[in-house]
Amino acid sequence: MSIKASDLSLDHFMRISERTGMKMRELQLLLTSADAQGMLCKDLITALGIERAKRFLLRYGYHCGVHEARLLKDSVQWQSDLEWLIAGSKMHQITGRVFSYPEKFRVDMEKGIFDVAGYWNDSFEATQYLKYFPLHNEPICYYMVGYASGYNTECMGKKIIFRETKCRGKGDDHCCYVGKTLEQWGDEIKDDLLFFEDDDMSAELDQMYRKVEQEKEKLKIGYALSRHLTQAMLQGKGFKTFAKLLGDSLNCPVLIESNNFEPLAQYGEIPGLVNDMTVKGQQEKIEKVFRRKSIFKREPENKPIKFLTTAIMIKDKIHGYVTIASVQRFTDFHSDLLERTATTTALYMQNEQVALETEQRLKGDLLEELINNKEAKAEDIHARLAILGYDIREPHYVIHFEVKEKNKEKASSLNSDYLKIYNKFNDIFKFVINRNGPTALMLPKLDTVQAIISKKYIDAEHMTVKKFGERLLRELGGNNHRVYIGISEETSTLSDFYQKAVEAKKAVELAKVRSSDSKVVLASELGHLTLFLNARAPEELEAFAIGKLQSLLDYDEKKNADLLLTLFYYSQNEFNLHKTARGMTISISGMRYRLQKIEDLLNIDLSNSNDRFEIQLALQILLLLGKINL
Repeated sequence: MSIKASDLSLDHFMRISERTGMKMRELQLLLTSADAQGMLCKDLITALGIERAKRFLLRYGYHCGVHEARLLKDSVQWQSDLEWLIAGSKMHQITGRVFSYPEKFRVDMEKGIFDVAGYWNDSFEATQYLKYFPLHNEPICYYMVGYASGYNTECMGKKIIFRETKCRGKGDDHCCYVGKTLEQWGDEIKDDLLFFEDDDMSAELDQMYRKVEQEKEKLKIGYALSRHLTQAMLQGKGFKTFAKLLGDSLNCPVLIESNNFEPLAQYGEIPGLVNDMTVKGQQEKIEKVFRRKSIFKREPENKPIKFLTTAIMIKDKIHGYVTIASVQRFTDFHSDLLERTATTTALYMQNEQVALETEQRLKGDLLEELINNKEAKAEDIHARLAILGYDIREPHYVIHFEVKEKNKEKASSLNSDYLKIYNKFNDIFKFVINRNGPTALMLPKLDTVQAIISKKYIDAEHMTVKKFGERLLRELGGNNHRVYIGISEETSTLSDFYQKAVEAKKAVELAKVRSSDSKVVLASELGHLTLFLNARAPEELEAFAIGKLQSLLDYDEKKNADLLLTLFYYSQNEFNLHKTARGMTISISGMRYRLQKIEDLLNIDLSNSNDRFEIQLALQILLLLGKINL
């Protein structure tokens, strides 16, 4: 009995005639697992790449369609050939491949007309693809397209080609198809036909074998580069070795540069290429590229060469660049090896930075002990600094640096200003060290910096230490703050550092008293007062000063007054009443009252030169001993 396509079911394959034993095996028809089919597709795409897998699956589907069309024609009695053709869609539903629903169906088998379109709902192929891969940029139901093309070609007796126009595998809501004859497609289908050709697979297999061998060689080169880079880093080898390893691996020139575009290492014959290879001047392009990806490609105009750059990143910050040059097209292999080298270089930089910071901290601790601890054992400190490559036996100057806010109302901004000034100070000393070797050490404090600098450096620069201090002042100065720099006389023995640090600090205190502007003061400018700093019994000097000024000190403490400061500023202003009154913002009458009170309390005459000298001496001793708080 003849049937329609809509009546077709699995029963027709389990027992399709009166003759017993006609089973599915005898029809050479198999039912298979969708998951197994999906795994096959996954392995093909992974092994061959999606383009070659597409060709394989299209041809496989095409032959399946041809075979099933022949099977159904011989095994089932159809009401018409058209029902036989339509049965191809029903086979999809029976086998669970997809539910095919036509939207347009214009077929005339006698006239050779075939123009159809419709939907493939719930495609097993799209479902399986998305289990293993992300969305593709084109439809991926290759088996379904091949099957429809093969089945209908067999039925029509002429070439029919299907295309998938929408697909869930590329992010569409559903899958859609269009099928036409070659004549109706015209040139539009030209490229698709290449996938249906039954070419000899041996050439393709040879090509795949060569590709596999090439990939094996690339893996070997990549592994060797990673191993050699790691060994070089562990052995303490630096940028030059990294550049050579990368250059040898890719057989190309290499440039490694800092984030300031200073060359750190070069490899290969690149004398004429350095200006082109550097990324200096490309900052805006680099920032845009590195926000999206890690590789920056350049092709200079009118030059047959290409450049590939990646950044050396540490904690999301760019610390340098690695660039390679080639006349050949860059591939993922070049990018991979370039990024491996940049990663190793970043680790090396980070290790060096940590080591340097550790060394600087240790040097800072030793410097703290040397210049601020009177009981420190200078010989032991010298021995430990010598291990770190620093020699304090050479004559040095001790520098004391302080920042003071001009506007008291803006004093809260001192910390941020100090940080900026400190960074400048740090940069200057780094420049000194980088240019001349270990000739300076620095010790930052809360709002001060202490440092030592070798006399050898000052002499090599053909300048005096005063000129060096003034150069520091110019580079550190600003509008909102004053910078005071005190510089000691040079050391002659290891035990001098503590006393020279005291000298430098007292020079700063004197600078703050003497001037309302930024100032550099040498300890040598303290004159005869340096004798007091070097006195064997400074407590005797203190006793002398307190004895001279005791009654004034007692009055200030009892009345919470500031007559001692008034007397100090009066002496600093050459005992000029009007000048002192203006400086302290006191009326002339008020100043006269204060001076009269001071003379009465101390029982002295400030117009007498001897009384003035003793008072000045006592005030300077208290100042140098830190007993006067300005």
